[in-house]
Amino acid sequence: MKKTGLFLLLIVSIFVYGGVVQAEDSSLQADERGRIAYVGEDNNIYTLNPVNNSQVQMTDDAGETRRYQWPTWSTDGRLAYFSLYLDEGQLSMGAYIAEQNGDKGSLAYTGENELFNYAYWSPQNCGNSENCRDLAMLISSEADGMFVELLHDDGDQPTSDTVGLGGPPFYYSWSPDGSRMLWQRGNQTFDVYDAASDAVIDTLTQVPGAILAPAWSPVDDRLLFGARDQESGLTDLVIVGQGDEVQQLASGLEGLVSFSWSPDGNFVAYRVATRESFGSLFVVDAVTGETVARSPVNGIFAFFWSPDSQHIAYITLATTSGSFSASAQGSTHLAAPVQQEVSGLAWSVLDVESEGVNRYGAFIPTEQMIYILTYFDQFAQSHRIWSPDSRHLLYSEMTSEGPVINLLDATQADSVPFSVAQGFIGVWSFS
Repeated sequence: MKKTGLFLLLIVSIFVYGGVVQAEDSSLQADERGRIAYVGEDNNIYTLNPVNNSQVQMTDDAGETRRYQWPTWSTDGRLAYFSLYLDEGQLSMGAYIAEQNGDKGSLAYTGENELFNYAYWSPQNCGNSENCRDLAMLISSEADGMFVELLHDDGDQPTSDTVGLGGPPFYYSWSPDGSRMLWQRGNQTFDVYDAASDAVIDTLTQVPGAILAPAWSPVDDRLLFGARDQESGLTDLVIVGQGDEVQQLASGLEGLVSFSWSPDGNFVAYRVATRESFGSLFVVDAVTGETVARSPVNGIFAFFWSPDSQHIAYITLATTSGSFSASAQGSTHLAAPVQQEVSGLAWSVLDVESEGVNRYGAFIPTEQMIYILTYFDQFAQSHRIWSPDSRHLLYSEMTSEGPVINLLDATQADSVPFSVAQGFIGVWSFS
């Protein structure tokens, strides 16, 4: 994953810091599943049950020479988190794993003169083991460049192996059975890596187009990515299935193409961005390629499927009322903002079936939230901002009183966010 800021990092300089709405939220149910892991304002790691507000402090030694970052849940409830620390004048990293609720975690990996970039748990156990999970960590160092370190956690003594070098960029996506990864390295190749044999077992004939992260289907062996058309140099959004059968969802896309599977594997959402503007969000049937929904505005920065595959939360600039104009064709699709007064970012939630949209108030994202939004097509595969019941959005914002973690009930048109913790970034567990 590249660490350049692309477009969103430029937005920060035009934001004006504001306050946060503090509110009780009656929509949280006593039987609601899910926990939140977050980086607190003190740079320590915490977990939180938002229903009863019970909190566990996972670390307590963050300070001038150490800080913790990027809590990452596994689908079986394990929690990984990472440290960045200054050791004898050199920045190094550590990876920690908490096996179960209440466990504060233990050190599983250290890397001298290494920097942590990203991590993504395999969705299933390693091979035939009932207790082993693989954690793919994207790390960079001056000596080795960018590489993927595969951490094998069996609940006893974790081990690790370097499985891939390349890039930048280096993006990857796990198969739903947890046995393989689809790699995109250096905008040059798509490779299929097999964890059991520790080898690249296939290199696709297609060459990456203008994309970041490829996406393995969450339910089967279909591969979703943008391929470069050799004649035009533009990007075709395609699905490659069994027998290397290619299904084209969209062709001749000019600009950076971002895309994501619905969790049930039935739909694909995508958006195209150029240096001048961000485009609309399109939802297409993953079998027929037919467009089934579209956002009523363009300017979509990032988007995230709800776990039940019925809604998509997307991010745009927050603008004052009346700052959008009708398109030249006179349709209900809205054109880009005109002379907009920017006050931050805003969530909207698209109902895929009805195409109805709920739009919510402005917020100023933390630096960590901006990072997730910038690389959302990778984070959407590994980190949840939706609650497991597809009801609440979790996000972080800067306020006049510091960074806060907010929940927003996305099932109500008139919802206001309520803060659950002071912190820089939060992530929902998968269940």
